Amino acid sequence: MTAAGADLDAPVAILDGEGARRTVVACSPAAREAGVRRGQRLRDAQRLCPQLEVHARDEAAEARAFEPVVAVAEDLVAAVELVRPGLIALAARGPARYHGGERTLAVLLRDAVAQLTTRFGSPIGCGVGVADGMFAAGLAARRPVDEPLIVAPGDSPAFLAPYPVTVLDRPELAGTLDRLGVRTLGALAALPAGEVGARFGADGALAHRLARGLDPRPPAPRRPAEELAVQHEFDPPAEQDEPVVFVAKTLADRLHGVLAAAGLSCVRLVIEIATVGGRESRRVWRHGDALGGTLSSPAVAERVRWQLDGWRAREAAGESTDPVALLRLTPDQLVVDAGVQQALWGREEVPDRVQRAAERAQALLGHGGVLRLFEVGGRGPAARIEQVAWGDLPRDDSTRDPAAPWPGAVQSPLPSLVPDEPYPAELRDGREEPVGVSGRARLTGAPAVLAVSGERLRVTGWAGPWPFDERRWNPAAARRQARLQCTTADGRVWLLVLEGGAWRVEGVYQ
Repeated sequence: MTAAGADLDAPVAILDGEGARRTVVACSPAAREAGVRRGQRLRDAQRLCPQLEVHARDEAAEARAFEPVVAVAEDLVAAVELVRPGLIALAARGPARYHGGERTLAVLLRDAVAQLTTRFGSPIGCGVGVADGMFAAGLAARRPVDEPLIVAPGDSPAFLAPYPVTVLDRPELAGTLDRLGVRTLGALAALPAGEVGARFGADGALAHRLARGLDPRPPAPRRPAEELAVQHEFDPPAEQDEPVVFVAKTLADRLHGVLAAAGLSCVRLVIEIATVGGRESRRVWRHGDALGGTLSSPAVAERVRWQLDGWRAREAAGESTDPVALLRLTPDQLVVDAGVQQALWGREEVPDRVQRAAERAQALLGHGGVLRLFEVGGRGPAARIEQVAWGDLPRDDSTRDPAAPWPGAVQSPLPSLVPDEPYPAELRDGREEPVGVSGRARLTGAPAVLAVSGERLRVTGWAGPWPFDERRWNPAAARRQARLQCTTADGRVWLLVLEGGAWRVEGVYQ
């Protein structure tokens, strides 16, 4: 069963990341109706919904704001799993028997949250859904109905079948499926699992499981033994949050070392915090990616910070803040560790010194503060490098295979300087007329002057143009560009791209 937060009438999206890599991590129902989905780039979301209102993500504020909702849910159910701020999940079978049925439990949870939001004066709204799996329950919770939606046992595949593949929150995978004629979850579920895995990789295989109403992964191979839990007693007790977060990172390293020796990884984790006054805060945290992933040490430390922020927000109402006396981490769901490569540039192993330095910097700067670079497929130089936060894996997307043919791609060697976003430039001939590219892929004049960033540089040579058309079959994503290399009198070599009649600098060879 899932309770979803923030039911807003306006098209609102929360963004994470920087520059051109800003992506949607949450959106209101009005934005979802316009086609906005989690995982979309900002430009794609604004193309679908021009009136979209965007906000930068503040994870600590989200945790503080959602803490009252979690506390209310814990008053009704003992074991609540916090997927991320705004989304909780729980096993309904036991609590439903206690409260007199699934519908009764759902109504009690909805009404309790509604009273809470009324008391705080904020019309958050609460959606509650019950289904066989967390994915189906989440969609049931989003349905615009007054009463909680209960999907009968075994009916999840039929309930999911009419939904479009866009609800998977995997825009690139959904776009590929749509072009292949697979537009609903029912059509995706009808495909052979082996064929889907071979064509779309692990991401497609997990999406196929969701479409069939199954959990993202099979049940854990075994329940963790009690001795796997790690804890630290603070002497003297910690009055500030920073020492607790730092110890959480150390405990997580120790826990991962024990699990690695057993060939296991932690997907779901119980974090318990106790104060000298005897008060306790207990939360169950899962990796936020619906299609899988494990909790790294920096991710565990970040979740401890969120839990402390939420707890402090409740105490700020007038209660005294006790120092923290105990921190305990207990693995709640384990999976077989399939291995992970964490090298910066393709090496199979990372020296311990490098790993410790990277994780320490990540703890100070945030999860996205330390990035690794992975080569992917693409035509432009910037599109061929994907930046991934340290400890995470790149997207398993077969459509971006660097070994696949990429007609019109920039050939090696690639530019040594590649801006995050191509910036404007002007290319003119000897008569100061703009230079363009004709429909027959020929320059309209001989380049003589390149104006860029306030400089006017004399062009001493050029090569190209090299035109290409991309995604002709998809008018919304179709692009037509032409690239040109030119040298200037100061010794630099420029990679220019022409699109929509305007030149831009895509890279500089130095």
